Amino acid sequence: MALGTLMIFNIVLVITAVILQVLLYKNKETNTIFIINMLFGVLLAYMAYTSFPTNFTMQRILVIGLGILSILGILLKFNSEKFIVVSKVMLSVSIFGSLVLMFL
Repeated sequence: MALGTLMIFNIVLVITAVILQVLLYKNKETNTIFIINMLFGVLLAYMAYTSFPTNFTMQRILVIGLGILSILGILLKFNSEKFIVVSKVMLSVSIFGSLVLMFL
């Protein structure tokens, strides 16, 4: 019973990630979508970080890096307008990388 609930939660996370990525690449100048993607990326990185045992040090460091990548993506977008595509890619890598590491 509990594993079925966990599977539904994982499916909801994947669907939310796909929807947020579609909105990120469809909308041109919406800062709220960027911020929501950054918060979702940090949340996924935190969830993936807490899902690993303490002796999986390399995986935990990688997930911390993905969370920082999400924050750097949003900072890059707000600091210079010519790196918008790079910041979108950074957010996408952070979200999908955290999802992959969380499911391992």
